[in-house]
Amino acid sequence: MLPNPTFNFTIPSIHDDVLLEGRVYHPVDLSFKAPLRETPWRKRGAVLAHPYAPLGGCQDDPVVQLAALEILSHGFIVGTFNFRGAGCSKGRTSWTAKAELADYISFAGFFIHYLNRLSPSAPNSPVEYTPTLSGTPLSPIPSSTQVSDTAFQATSSRTILVLGGYSYGSLITTHLPTTEIILQQLSRVDDGTAAAEIRLRADHLSMQWNKEFQQHHEGHRGRSSLVISDAHRGGSHPIVVGGDESEHRRLSRESRRSLSIVRKSSDRSKKKLGFKNHGSEDDLGLQAAGDRVGFAGMPLPQTSYLLISPLLPPIASFATLFSKVTHHIRESSSGNYPASTRLVADIEEKLTEHKTFAIYGDNDFFTSQRKLKRWCESLAGQEGSLFQFREVGGAGHFWHEAGVEAEMRNAVRDWIQDVMSDEGG
Repeated sequence: MLPNPTFNFTIPSIHDDVLLEGRVYHPVDLSFKAPLRETPWRKRGAVLAHPYAPLGGCQDDPVVQLAALEILSHGFIVGTFNFRGAGCSKGRTSWTAKAELADYISFAGFFIHYLNRLSPSAPNSPVEYTPTLSGTPLSPIPSSTQVSDTAFQATSSRTILVLGGYSYGSLITTHLPTTEIILQQLSRVDDGTAAAEIRLRADHLSMQWNKEFQQHHEGHRGRSSLVISDAHRGGSHPIVVGGDESEHRRLSRESRRSLSIVRKSSDRSKKKLGFKNHGSEDDLGLQAAGDRVGFAGMPLPQTSYLLISPLLPPIASFATLFSKVTHHIRESSSGNYPASTRLVADIEEKLTEHKTFAIYGDNDFFTSQRKLKRWCESLAGQEGSLFQFREVGGAGHFWHEAGVEAEMRNAVRDWIQDVMSDEGG
């Protein structure tokens, strides 16, 4: 199975601040036994989401781990996380999938920022460290710390990003907004908000890893505040980062919540008196949170999608209580999206215009083989479509049958290699 993660950590969900548990795994190319790179690392990353939490789904799911291991072996950094209500993540399943969609957007935003900040081949901006004993969890990142505005290191090729999921995780994946909108959610953040904490976590972890990696290769073995668990280095207990919010963040969030209550009360009074409401609760939240923090533009990654045992109606409808899976997006810096915009992803357009791979068994318990095949053929048959699929004979939804795991892994390997063939484009 997967090696020990390089990082265990928590981030807040942009939906409602619920803490989500996440992991990042580094490939052998970025292990401490690998030689220091003299050329920029070709950045590749993949995020995989797990099955339905109420049925036991979590990031430790064997199918998620199997796919992650295959992708990791091709030099990708891999990220996994627990939706709310799964594993050690807080909260509970929302039943409409709207909160889970925001959870995925939160982790994907963190992951893209983390990926872009990594620089194993060149010195990074200096970072202050506080010495700690080995194995001691790090304290939360202070929310008063300013989010870095440093421009990202350019490479000769675009970042390769795979967003995927298994079962319920694939359902959420299909409803993700574009990568541009995911990044836009973290592009202009207010001090003390979940978005700011996510950015800070990505900056903090990536910059510390850069420092530790370079120190290792320069022969400096001194302890820093970061204790990296790298399976190739021999670590066995990955450090857990986060878990408690800072006082500044807690007060900021409580302030926004209190002002939100005041605003709702004011709106009710205005309605009774016949006044029109010129604004939104979201506008007030942005104003109350404090000064805006700037952000340097980030190059968009080349995004592909991986769907393992995708869910289709009617089971997909039951998983979302027959509601539309939408995400309430924040106001963009360019003004393209009003603060009250609710985004419904164009699933068909996204899956055909980006490299997408769906793999399923012909004995899937939740969705009939006929329906899955018809759906896949419809997407793959469109003019210029980049959608591909594989039907595995004898495989069920859980991939327990003899020999099917190997076939699934081989199929994922072939597709990942096809995705990697686009590097440099």
